[in-house]
Amino acid sequence: MEIRLFEKTISIKSRGCRYGSQPSAPIPPSVNLFVKVTNGCNAHCAFCSNAGFTGINNEFDYDKLWHVVDELQANKILVNRVNVTGGEPATAPDIVNRILEQASVKRYKDIHFHLNTNGLLPASQKTMRHHRWNSISMSLHHYDNDILSAIYGTKIPEDAFCFNGVNMNIVNASCNLIRGYIGSNCEVEKMLRFAISLGLPRLGFVALMKVNDYCREHYIDFDEIDFEAIPHLYFIESRNRGANCKCSNYLYNHNGKILEVYMRNYSNPNYCESSLMFDGKYLRQGFHDENIIY
Repeated sequence: MEIRLFEKTISIKSRGCRYGSQPSAPIPPSVNLFVKVTNGCNAHCAFCSNAGFTGINNEFDYDKLWHVVDELQANKILVNRVNVTGGEPATAPDIVNRILEQASVKRYKDIHFHLNTNGLLPASQKTMRHHRWNSISMSLHHYDNDILSAIYGTKIPEDAFCFNGVNMNIVNASCNLIRGYIGSNCEVEKMLRFAISLGLPRLGFVALMKVNDYCREHYIDFDEIDFEAIPHLYFIESRNRGANCKCSNYLYNHNGKILEVYMRNYSNPNYCESSLMFDGKYLRQGFHDENIIY
């Protein structure tokens, strides 16, 4: 469905995901609001458009951010969650902390706050320890520090994954399937065991979006991996939104420990229904420069 926001038309989901072959059900108007605090990142991943420590927004408009939230709520649009993202948010800790502080003192205590991070820097782990997060997603694309350093284009500290003081119950790790790295039954199983060893409750595998030459050359189709052949990995359900997005959910059992597992089989990079992105200056429908709505 389409609604008006800031005198612009935006697309909003009117039906939820389909479960397997079951029809989707109607849902109330809702959005996910992505707050991009920086383009900068300490990693230099070839599949990502953000690299280096540049791009911190020193003119972030906090009043405009909360005006956006107020306008959504005034229009009876549910804010599913506010996703604080980048780049790497920990490279702009002052902005992140001020957003969280303002959320605590304003009337936004009921809004779900989510952090997207790679968890590599001491600053990343400090940010992860903030009490205001309801959930955290951490990029984790290999189980070997040396190989991970090659993927990220930066040396991984030996204590990169020492999460003292982090509430691991709210952390979800996301692993890209990359040819030559994680792209086989054996490698997937090693990632599952590594996630359990870190104390993570959830791990997701995500197919690369073919947005550049690297992604096209290193793309792994989910059909290339026989997930059903991995011991102690049990299928639970699948969800989809037609040709735009599909995911599947599993449980993995190793040495008496349970790991929730999801597979994002595909996602259209241009699909942005119910996704809003605020970069400190502009609000967009989706993640494309031409979609400015405020």
